[in-house]
Amino acid sequence: MAKKYDEHPLGKLSDEELDQILELYGSSYSAENKENVIRKTQMKKKEPVILAAFSKRKLLLIAVLLLIFFPVGSYLAVKFRALTVEKQDYQLTTKIDKATSQQPDTGHYRLVADYVPKYFTSYDSLQELSFYEDLPTETEEDLEAFIKARGITFTLYELNQKDTVIDDYVKEFKEIPLKDSSAYMIEKLDDFGEAQETVFRKFFEKQNKFVEMTCFGDIPEKDTKKILEHLFLKNVTTEEEASLAIEYMTPDDKQERIAGISEGIEPLMLDINNKSELVQLNEPINTIDIYDAPVEEITVLKATLSDTIAPKTLSILNKRLKMGIYARVFGEKWDKKGKLLPIIATEYTLGDGRTTLSKKIRNVEIKPKYLEVELAVKNITDETINYSPSIQVECLVKQGNYFTNLPTETELIHHVPSDPFENYRKLNTPAHSLPTGVGKIVGDTFEEEESSQSIAPGETATFTTSYLVAYEDYSSLFFNLNAVSPGNRYVQLTQ
Repeated sequence: MAKKYDEHPLGKLSDEELDQILELYGSSYSAENKENVIRKTQMKKKEPVILAAFSKRKLLLIAVLLLIFFPVGSYLAVKFRALTVEKQDYQLTTKIDKATSQQPDTGHYRLVADYVPKYFTSYDSLQELSFYEDLPTETEEDLEAFIKARGITFTLYELNQKDTVIDDYVKEFKEIPLKDSSAYMIEKLDDFGEAQETVFRKFFEKQNKFVEMTCFGDIPEKDTKKILEHLFLKNVTTEEEASLAIEYMTPDDKQERIAGISEGIEPLMLDINNKSELVQLNEPINTIDIYDAPVEEITVLKATLSDTIAPKTLSILNKRLKMGIYARVFGEKWDKKGKLLPIIATEYTLGDGRTTLSKKIRNVEIKPKYLEVELAVKNITDETINYSPSIQVECLVKQGNYFTNLPTETELIHHVPSDPFENYRKLNTPAHSLPTGVGKIVGDTFEEEESSQSIAPGETATFTTSYLVAYEDYSSLFFNLNAVSPGNRYVQLTQ
């Protein structure tokens, strides 16, 4: 953990001593850094210069402290050529120093990488530029190596009217000195303080663009720097020849965009007494299409919770696991007979990624359940329909005469360290139906077995669908029919 200093350890250095440190470190921007440190940390103290007190080893260690290690929980601002980079707690703000007269760039550009390390294969298209290790995946050893394989993805962003780039969940950053460009590396954290992939950025100020280079696996620093040095924008004639450039949005921009899309959407409040929105077992409810016309009449006949997966479903899941095509949703496991094993989840308060990360409250044992639902579906249209029960299951809470979504002040998380791609699994999320067939692999694609059933007008068909669910409390599970049809349509399965 980074130490937070009441007084910065460089506070006793004079101007000359700091210049000597920066000169030894080989920085071409020592004066700017010096003035920045003076202004932002107020740590300059005029004292006689005693050069003998600083060995080269000690000076180098202090230089590393200053220029490489920027501790969390402090404020720092550094000038990188045409960039001013400020870090406050976990938030990093990059300000691009554009000329006031600079206009939005209207040129067309192709992102070009002139250097590719020999252990990488390059994939280059207008939509994507990436480097990857071309490894076999025939054996378990191959698969393990493939999971640990190195790779790089490149994303081109369009700044235009913006001159600020903001990152949350940043642990630390450092400049990558290039000959004629501004670049830096940032190390990010996830919600729970775990290290994420390393990200490099190179800015093209005149073109109002920057490229983000995300690195996976252990890639030598000399290679990442050389890649950045040989990464440039090539002017092309038409938009069809240009690389895809994504409009850059800050975290606040994204929140505003989401708020705009969801404007007018009210929080879920199901009236217990409104039978057009909420029914119980053996009570019918109609689904509707986008024109409010009735489509199906659905009646849930039976809902069964169990600690053990039904034999037919267990066989399907085990076969799909061997084929490598079943993804464990929340890290679930079961024994040979299909009995679901308890998991330990952790409840967290949610951090904002700027001043706080998610904080652990408590551990709780969760006992996953196998849910099997039998339902009858009547076709109430004038045409034959093909129906497959793709219905979500949700856990709701009762508030007075209403049911609503679970509160989001905290989250239950199951940590799955064995998963190299997704270590943290959120619980209390909607459950999706389990597969009803094994399926098959044809060439490079996987084909699901057909599960839909034809229903003629006025006729009724019965279906059985199943789920694996993980909640603290199973007393208020609901069928959410809105995943495939408009309006509020719920069936209470347990109470």
